[in-house]
Amino acid sequence: MTGTRTTETPDAATPASGPTAAIILAGGRASRLDGTAKPLLEVGGRTLLDRAIAAVDGCDPIVVVGPPAPTRVRVVWTRETPEFGGPVAGIAAGLALVDTADIVLLAADLPNAEGAVALLHPHPPLSAGKADAGGKDDADSTNGGHGIDGVCLIDASGRMQWLVGRYRTDALRSAAAALPDGGRNASLRSLLARLRISAIPAGDLATDVDTWDDLERARAAAPMPPRDGAPDEETT
Repeated sequence: MTGTRTTETPDAATPASGPTAAIILAGGRASRLDGTAKPLLEVGGRTLLDRAIAAVDGCDPIVVVGPPAPTRVRVVWTRETPEFGGPVAGIAAGLALVDTADIVLLAADLPNAEGAVALLHPHPPLSAGKADAGGKDDADSTNGGHGIDGVCLIDASGRMQWLVGRYRTDALRSAAAALPDGGRNASLRSLLARLRISAIPAGDLATDVDTWDDLERARAAAPMPPRDGAPDEETT
């Protein structure tokens, strides 16, 4: 758990606007999946990686940290140093390629990535009101009046899903710079513990794929796209 945590309920607020980049973490050893390239597993006719990329459509740039693979849209590829150095090292590698005010962090193992990321949209831009006219931080208006550094989801079990979140880039960059060895083998908790993070309940939308059983459940729940040339089913 982070140093400061609040819980929000999504509302019908206007979607966030302003510059936002995305870092998708698509590396890792997937030891519980026998070393399979987890982002390339298909659910509902699409790879988990393509689902993650679709979830951050509109972000610029979209940086994918992991071994290059075929994707449906153009992205920027990079690798953590060293390879398999952990998620924090991956975030640090992605941060080196972005200069936007806010950033979306997303793991490439969520079958419901689009619905999960959509829960972040109503939150105001985190960078809004960061500085007053004199260039100094305004404690009452920082981050759109919320006084936070990020917002992420909570899954059905109550776990903070830090890799489905939006953060102030400066806050992430400062936290990463404070860790030794470029964040190699560091935990996400060590990166985010000092950040002020608001949490949004997401239920099963934030469920990820870690095991073969997880994958089978995700596939069973996901509708398959219609085959090319196949007529749509009619209901009466």
